[in-house]
Amino acid sequence: MATFNENDLSALFSENSIIRLVEPNIYSVLPDNESGNEYDTQFGFIYDWVACNPIYNRLIWGYSVKIFPQIANDALLSSADGKVLDLGCGSLAFTAETYSQYSERPVVLVDQSLKMLRMAKSRLIKRNGNVPGNLVFLHSDALQLPFRAKAFKTILSENLLHCLDDTSILLKQLEKILLKNGKMFFTTLVKNNRFADKYLESLADSGKLVSRTVVDHKKVFDQLSMSAKYETKGNILSICCEN
Repeated sequence: MATFNENDLSALFSENSIIRLVEPNIYSVLPDNESGNEYDTQFGFIYDWVACNPIYNRLIWGYSVKIFPQIANDALLSSADGKVLDLGCGSLAFTAETYSQYSERPVVLVDQSLKMLRMAKSRLIKRNGNVPGNLVFLHSDALQLPFRAKAFKTILSENLLHCLDDTSILLKQLEKILLKNGKMFFTTLVKNNRFADKYLESLADSGKLVSRTVVDHKKVFDQLSMSAKYETKGNILSICCEN
């Protein structure tokens, strides 16, 4: 069983990073006056209730939410050693059970929203009675990651790519912090010749996300010479990339 202490966490960060303890199990590299993002407002609860609803995802986007714990489990089992990064972990609405049952490797769960991290922590405590010793939460900006080079063997990021204007900025960072022969796992909403494409476009027009196709993502990965496999189910695209 893996465990995570403060020294283990500090060893992952670049030299100039300043880490502070927000509360037990949650650390931050953002200023203590950080206002957060829209997920720290009432929107966070609305998002968790609506966007994470299995019926909503099945009817609108055409996939089962079981895909998220399945991919998370694939990521966790993709290696027997090395640390794991879950970037944009949110409230663990889909993956709390997966993490509550996993203890083999240290996992850093990152999100820019403290509210989401606290909801995630509560979910784990509700299932386990505590936060498993191999897990730690970090409050950080995904586009300004504080980690040293080659810090992680596995990176998981579910439903973050469609929130970014330029995914290449993130992918270049992730490539630097990923160990050789490490793997990255992503999910993201895409247009896929379905009726929900118009809804995706309307969300993009309102600034909630960025609307892309599978081809759009392939172009970025190809430009960065990152070998990847792609699979779509409804409007969700899963990507597996090996360094």
